[in-house]
Amino acid sequence: MGPRRPHRKSRNGCPQCKARRLKCDEKYPCTNCVKHAIQCSYVERSVLTPVESPATQSGSSMLSYGPSPLTAESYPATPAGNPGTLGHEQRKSESRSDLLQFLSDSPAEIPALNTDDWASDLELMHHYCTVTCNTLTIREDSRHVWRTVLPMEGYSNKYLMHGILALAALHRSCLFPTQKEKSLKASSYHQAAGLKEFRELISSPIDPSNWQPVFCFASMVMVYICASPVRLGEDRWPAPISNMVELFSVVKGLQTIMEPWLRSLRRTQLAPLVNCIWLEDEMLIPSPATIQQSLLPPDIQTRISQLHRFIDDYPFPHIQPQSYQNLSVSDELPSPFDYRADYKHAIRYFEISTRQIELAGPHVEVGMVLMWAYSLSKQFQADLEAFHPAALVLLSHWCVLLRIVDDSWFIKDTSLQLLEDIENKINPGFREWLVWPRRWVFGK
Repeated sequence: MGPRRPHRKSRNGCPQCKARRLKCDEKYPCTNCVKHAIQCSYVERSVLTPVESPATQSGSSMLSYGPSPLTAESYPATPAGNPGTLGHEQRKSESRSDLLQFLSDSPAEIPALNTDDWASDLELMHHYCTVTCNTLTIREDSRHVWRTVLPMEGYSNKYLMHGILALAALHRSCLFPTQKEKSLKASSYHQAAGLKEFRELISSPIDPSNWQPVFCFASMVMVYICASPVRLGEDRWPAPISNMVELFSVVKGLQTIMEPWLRSLRRTQLAPLVNCIWLEDEMLIPSPATIQQSLLPPDIQTRISQLHRFIDDYPFPHIQPQSYQNLSVSDELPSPFDYRADYKHAIRYFEISTRQIELAGPHVEVGMVLMWAYSLSKQFQADLEAFHPAALVLLSHWCVLLRIVDDSWFIKDTSLQLLEDIENKINPGFREWLVWPRRWVFGK
């Protein structure tokens, strides 16, 4: 037997290979990441950069299904993630990591507050149980959960009680302008205190002993994020599209954490919070009669069909040639169909959301609208952040659903701000696709 080949041990492998316990060849990008279509940390992540098409530059209008103003070079060499290239477990891991990153970006230090002022906490608790809980939903069975079940869970879970008081203080800041500064300070204190323990909890797997209070706090986190302008003492989102992508990431992260417990949830007192947004397969068939009686635009189904055709005909570019490096003939490369699958999946979930809203009649819950976020892949979210026209077109249509519920204090007028931002960011050649959303958002 010949002499053993010398082994060079290195700790410089990329984080992706370390997480998957693979040997990294430390190329740029590494072979493992390219082979499995994973974004390698050795490569500075490229983004989609909209560029004007010749038709747009010359001032002429682009046809509905005309050529994309993006070229293949605009796309990342390795997709951020789509159903065809990333495994289910990896996508779940990424969603969980995104959530933990977001929560880690929250203030690590708890703001100073006079914790001996227990009378103020009692006032906040009274306000929550008599006023705030009734503003978070319109169904009486769901109100019972917010009013009674969550506080009961909070008695034995301090972080959840902090979440309740944070939400009450945030609501009071809207109702009592003269106490706004005091209320926002109290809200910031309680939310930071609650998040500190919540971060530690979800860093480990959730178990039967804690999943219910974790779900309760997660529900409050959603409201708290939706109310970002209120928290900041502003009337507007700082960057509506980017802020919404952040919200979508948190929704997916919370869903990933709670996914193993969702069926158990339906057998608990918390069930009303999900029953209204959980449809069986036989309920997904739209009915013209119920659409007419709902808060949806009467031509919503026609518009969904047009969106499907738009994505079917959209010329998604092929993957960049450099992605072929270091791959064997048996390796599968992402294709335009992978990109298109993300968009088709988003439209399908948009259709499911419309069906939920249709069945709800006048009783539409915010969760029915936010459910769309569950369907959005990492690649689609990256496209939104890069203002890719096809992604912005779909987001503009979601604004129509959001407009139905954005009279609520914690999400007020978000659809208007979001659609305005889309109009400012989208390539002019695609603005004709915003005519229909504009009619239903600004014409409400």
